[in-house]
Formats: sequence, C-alpha cells, structure tokens
Amino acid sequence: MKWFDKSEEWTAHGFRYRPGDDLNKTTPIIRPTQLEKQPWLKPVLKKNPSIFNDFFWPDGHIRVTGREYNGLLESPCYQRGEMSCVSCHSMHESDPDDQLARGMRGNQACLQCHDEMSADLTRHTRHAADSSGSNCTNCHMPHTSYGLLKAIRGHTIETPDVTTTLATGRPNACNLCHLDKTLDWTAEQLAKRTGQAKPTVPGEHRTTAASVLWLLKGDAGQRALAAWHMGWQPALEASGSGWQQPLLAELLNDPYSAVRYMAHKALARQPGFGEFEYDFVADEPARLAKRKAALAKWKPSPTNPAAVLLNANGQRLTNQVQQLIQTRDNRPMRLRE
Repeated sequence: MKWFDKSEEWTAHGFRYRPGDDLNKTTPIIRPTQLEKQPWLKPVLKKNPSIFNDFFWPDGHIRVTGREYNGLLESPCYQRGEMSCVSCHSMHESDPDDQLARGMRGNQACLQCHDEMSADLTRHTRHAADSSGSNCTNCHMPHTSYGLLKAIRGHTIETPDVTTTLATGRPNACNLCHLDKTLDWTAEQLAKRTGQAKPTVPGEHRTTAASVLWLLKGDAGQRALAAWHMGWQPALEASGSGWQQPLLAELLNDPYSAVRYMAHKALARQPGFGEFEYDFVADEPARLAKRKAALAKWKPSPTNPAAVLLNANGQRLTNQVQQLIQTRDNRPMRLRE
C-alpha cells in the first residue's frame, strides 16, 4: 500500500518516478509495523486515522485484499530469505484466478525453499500427510484478509500464536480450521506440540469456541471471516457440520450486507440448506423472517459439542447466544479493498 504525500501534485503531474529512480522515495509503502523507520508515517496516521483502521489489524498487519505485497514485506521468508511475489506467482502460464505458477498450488511452493522438510513433512505439520492440516499455507497463510465478498489468504507468513490472536483479534490458523475448539484448546495444543508458551486465556475463550465468539460478538471483519470459514470445506472436515446453521442464521440479519452475503453462502453449504433462498439486500422484516425460517429448518443433534453453544441434547443455548450478540463490536467498519 503506497502513500502519496501531495495528492494535488500527483493529480496534476502524475508519478515523479522515472525508470532507475528509487521507487520508495517517491511512493513509499505504508508499514505501520515499521513506524520507527518511517518517521513521516506518524503524522500521516494521526491526520488520517482511517488509513490504519480500514486496512490493518491492530498490530499493523494488512487485513484487506489487494495489498498482498504489504503482507509479504512482513514475512520472515522475505526479510531473511529470498522470497518474492514471483517465487509462487507467474503473470503467464497460470490460472487467472490466482496466478499461481506451475507446480506452486501445493506444498511445493514452500518446499522449494524448505526442502529439508520434504522427507518427513508430518513431523513438522503434526497432521496426517493427506489432510488439510499438512497443507503449508493452511497453517502459515490462513485466510485472514477480507475482499471480494470472501476470505483471502494473508500473505504474511506466520506461525499460529494465541498470544497474537488475543492481542490483535486476528484469527489464527488453528481455530479457523478447528471451528469447534476454544482458544484455550489451541493454546494447549501449541504448547504440547511446539513448545510455545501458553498465555493466560480469558474465561469465555476457555468455554466457547473462538469461531463462535468472532461470529457473534466480533467486529464486522471478524464476523465475515468466521462466517466464510463455516462454509470452508477443510474446516467442515475438521470440525464437522450440522451445528453451524443456527449460528449462521443470526448473521442473516447482520448490520452489514457483506457479512449477510457471506453467512448465506456458508449456510448453503450446510446439510439441508443447499436450496435455502435468501436475499442479502432485502429489508429487515424480510431478513428476520429468513432468520426464523433457518432456525426452524435446522435439526438439532446431541453429538454436537458444548463449545458451540449447544446443550447436551443438541438444543441451542439461546440466552447465551443473545448475550454475545448484545456485546457485539458494532463500531463502524470500512474495509477498503
């Protein structure tokens, strides 16, 4: 994401950059993680606070699509290695949808550099070799950016970390796949499997699945990401299906049309809801009627976990659901792609 200090001058004269010049001098990249190296950025953010709120997570990592280069810059693979955009992507001989170069759709994108892991990948992933948990990008490039009415892989290559999730609100890879698990469960698993220090986890994150908390009480961006993942096939395989419907039904009347759209798309991937009709831009009475219809259509199952706000009989814990919705982060959001 670039910054033009004098927009009037740019409007009149265009880019001052000429081939051979230092591009970063004429159009520097906004990097909130590097404030000490970008003294010009502090007054810019003070004057234009929406720049930070509309594009970045609280720790300065990008949260919208179209800014993948920002994510790359914050990655150790770029900072301490030789990774660039063309390490994985190609302008030619690639699928226009994602422009991944030939052979880069799977783990080879990572193993081309980390070849020492090739012989025994599961020792690193701690997941079955043929599972989505052994897909490098699912753990290290989870879908934490919003854009195009869906979740997009973040391009900051990082390791799942509950401490970061608690500090920033940015979902971690573990809980975006294991939707039925709490942050406390994730912290325990990371401590056991990787030796990562376990942080102090707040009470609600010890009893309620992280995805449910993001879905019901998170900000609009978190709600959108959580809804999308409830229709993501790898997450359904890891977490099971049949319990997401009543939660997604609540988002059919979300204040944001984009969240409503993504919730319906995920709902349509649930058993019995493939033909469920819904207009995400309908008026509120119509949306409330569809919410009610979705709740009535759902079939409870006693096999569903308590962490997703269901009792031992599989019935939804309505009071707890509503309490979370009442504490929802309703601050206005404008995630600019």
